[in-house]
Amino acid sequence: MLLLFFSVIFIAACGGNNSSDVGSKEAEELEQSEGIPTLITLSCNQAHFSKTCRDVEFDRADEIQIVTEAIFSAERMQGMLDYSAEYTMNITYTDGSVTRYDLSLGTDPKSQGLLVNQKDTTTGYTIPLENANQLRQIIQRRTD
Repeated sequence: MLLLFFSVIFIAACGGNNSSDVGSKEAEELEQSEGIPTLITLSCNQAHFSKTCRDVEFDRADEIQIVTEAIFSAERMQGMLDYSAEYTMNITYTDGSVTRYDLSLGTDPKSQGLLVNQKDTTTGYTIPLENANQLRQIIQRRTD
């Protein structure tokens, strides 16, 4: 009976999801940091988005949670990427480590966002509409 229990646990742990979402790869990277996110900065790519884009910093726990939830909910895109990033996003942890992403949201509330870890710029992730709109809202609050 005990052997059956451990076999089921092992199969469930190994079977998991098939890594179609960022929740597996990117969440693992976020969780491996020896700290928690304490600061998230968005730096505009002025070459492409100078009219609508402003640099933003998030240091409040509720805003950091919104950003990290957007990362965890992102789903891996199929195919090759051809994109220009609206923001460079830096996530700074309590241990001083930093994770860098390219992020594009645009202004259309009917559009998903794009997330690309700068360690692998060949793989993109779509940020679901609800999460993308939450990000747009907190950016708007900080830039008004």
